[in-house]
Amino acid sequence: MLLDRIGYILSEIFMLLVVISTTKGILRLRRGRDPRRFLCRSDREKFFQPIKLTASAPMRFFRYAVIFTLVVTIGPIEIVVLSQFGAAIITGVLLVTCATIVYRGLAEV
Repeated sequence: MLLDRIGYILSEIFMLLVVISTTKGILRLRRGRDPRRFLCRSDREKFFQPIKLTASAPMRFFRYAVIFTLVVTIGPIEIVVLSQFGAAIITGVLLVTCATIVYRGLAEV
C-alpha cells in the first residue's frame, strides 16, 4: 500500500518536471538564440499591465459574477474529464484555462 503511494507520487513529480521543462523549452524556442532573461521587459508589460475596466459599477460586478461562474463550472468539468491523466496535467490545464477566462473577461471589449 505504501509502495503504491510512493510510486504514484514519484510518477506525478516526474510528470510535473516534464511539464515545466517543456514550457521552458517552448519559451526558449520562441525567443530564438537571443541571450535574453526568462522574463524580459516586454513579458513584464504583458503579464503585469493594469487591467482596464469600464467605469460603471453594475457592469463591473456583472463581469465579475460571469467570470466567477465560468471558472467555478469549467473547473470541475475539467477535473472530471482529465482526472485520468494525473494531478500535474490537471493543474497545468486548470491554471491556463482559469487565467485565460479571467484575462479575456477583464479585457476591455
